[in-house]
Amino acid sequence: MTFNWILATLAAVLIIAGLSFYLGRLLWLIQQQKLKQQQVVDAKNADLTQSIVLIAKAMREEQCELSEGALRIWVLLDHLQLPNKPDAVQSYPGLFKMYDVVKDMPTHQARKERDKKEIRHLDHLREQAEIDLKAEIMADVHKLLEFFHHQQQK
Repeated sequence: MTFNWILATLAAVLIIAGLSFYLGRLLWLIQQQKLKQQQVVDAKNADLTQSIVLIAKAMREEQCELSEGALRIWVLLDHLQLPNKPDAVQSYPGLFKMYDVVKDMPTHQARKERDKKEIRHLDHLREQAEIDLKAEIMADVHKLLEFFHHQQQK
């Protein structure tokens, strides 16, 4: 009887040790997977940040139309995954207003397919919005550049 108890105890210890090893390996694999996922997110954020900063600098130097820059930056900000990312609508209202004006305007082939009179009207709306919102947009560009400058220092 004692031998059976010793054998059962030994089997139980081996089973528990095996399960513990298996659990430890699974936890390690999960940790490695999370690390790889974070590295992918970090790389994507770095690319997005670089693009946002490049466009913002081009806007600041008037090498990029405000409407074009606002449209591009807004989409990039939407894809950015930062833990301390500010609410873009609240933080960059000028960019949001410009984005809101141009987001549904046709581009590329869709623009070519539209009536010239309609395109002139849309261009006028866009150009007027650029004039009206220039000060706000430039302030937002400055805030964006400051934000990403501080992000790079962290």
